[in-house]
Amino acid sequence: MTLNLQRGDWPHVHVVAPELVPRPGERLPHVYPGDELCLYQPKSREWDSSMVLAETIVPWAAEWLLHYEVWMATGEWTGGGEHPKA
Repeated sequence: MTLNLQRGDWPHVHVVAPELVPRPGERLPHVYPGDELCLYQPKSREWDSSMVLAETIVPWAAEWLLHYEVWMATGEWTGGGEHPKA
């Protein structure tokens, strides 16, 4: 997984390996363009730079991966939230 964070921006998280693959005939759920994980809504200010990455982004990414595995097995996204528009 890569985490890219620049001053004044929000964290951008991508899974590097193993590559995330969609279910046959479907698109990856709950990702922004470029398969960036949708961990929170930046415009809603659910994360800000005062927050510790190890206490927010890292566990949120782990939870996202759990829901991805459930989705791969069942076809249902159990992580809640709003799916970003691609």
